[in-house]
Amino acid sequence: MEEKKKVLTRRDFLVSAGGAAAGLALAGTGLGLFAPKAEGATIDLPEYPWEQYFDKPLDVEKVRELGAQYYGEGNGCAEGAFRALVEVLGEPFNYVPSQVMNFGKGGGVAWGTLCGAVNGAAAAVSLVYGRGQGTAVIVNELMAWYSATALPLNTTESSVAGNPLCHASIANWCKATGKKSSERGPRCKALTGDVAAQAALYMNQLQAGTFVPAFPMSEETKACFDCHVGGMADDTLGKMDCSGCHEGH
Repeated sequence: MEEKKKVLTRRDFLVSAGGAAAGLALAGTGLGLFAPKAEGATIDLPEYPWEQYFDKPLDVEKVRELGAQYYGEGNGCAEGAFRALVEVLGEPFNYVPSQVMNFGKGGGVAWGTLCGAVNGAAAAVSLVYGRGQGTAVIVNELMAWYSATALPLNTTESSVAGNPLCHASIANWCKATGKKSSERGPRCKALTGDVAAQAALYMNQLQAGTFVPAFPMSEETKACFDCHVGGMADDTLGKMDCSGCHEGH
């Protein structure tokens, strides 16, 4: 592991007879991993997944601060959450350009689907755990927490989304606060930080062996799930609360 880490310094990331300095200059522009290589330069990343490089607890409050900051700088919710996490994770995670998640803002270029903050945070979690169980358990809990928690945290102007959809999250916030969707900027800025921080918290807990899921599926949703998701009806897929969109039967 130490031998692998040795190649991950900024100087060794792009290596050539005269290209190391050029590579560092490119990295400093924010072009990062997909920047054109300096002549003769090579890229040597460690084998993926990169869980072994998540070797110290994350600063949860720093992640929260950066998530809000990057949203405020115009990165959007998905890129803001992703960028905050990979920056605090450090190398090699921060070699992945955060722009890869920019599409996720507004629930996917404003389609109102999966909340961008959840999307970006989940992508960062996946960089750590890959196809491992850590990705599934953390992202599952993050979606459940987001659905059931009044967000943003620490404000009177918060609301419970009921599911992880941007559409529902914004609509319920507008109902709860009397504000318009066009006024959501400060709300989504704070929420981006909160979601990224929650993902960081779960990662720390999993690393420490203290992670315990706290948001089980409700009995009402489980009754629907058992029939419609692989059960007698076997006609849909999902874990969201059904009552927000469907009447009982």
